Amino acid sequence: MQLTNMPAMNTDTRKIPFGSLLSSMLGIILLLPASFFILTILLRICFGSKTLYYSMAPSFLQSPFNLFALHKAQFILGCLILSVFCNVLSILRFDLQQGRRGWEVEVSYRRYWLNTAIALQSALLLVVLVVYALIQHIRY
Repeated sequence: MQLTNMPAMNTDTRKIPFGSLLSSMLGIILLLPASFFILTILLRICFGSKTLYYSMAPSFLQSPFNLFALHKAQFILGCLILSVFCNVLSILRFDLQQGRRGWEVEVSYRRYWLNTAIALQSALLLVVLVVYALIQHIRY
């Protein structure tokens, strides 16, 4: 029995970019400390709740500290910087190619909307917290 007229099955499926998924999940996890701090600021402004705010905010207001000491403010800002870095590296692709005068770097981007959204949110939170730190520094 010979089956020659059977249609070929197309098994071409889209590959799931696990690197993009992992970097986006890592970015979301690294956004949590800054998001919690922003939540405590909003609770303080809107409802007058001081307990959570004063447990976290003095770390932004301390006098000069050791650069390599793990500190709440350094942890929050470091997580945001790492989140931006991981997601931007997932979006951008760097290729080293032979050019006319030597090696050239070609930069291209991938259309990963989740990584782009996380990188943008991390960058905006970073700007908000740096402005907050500057205002608190000038104020005190």
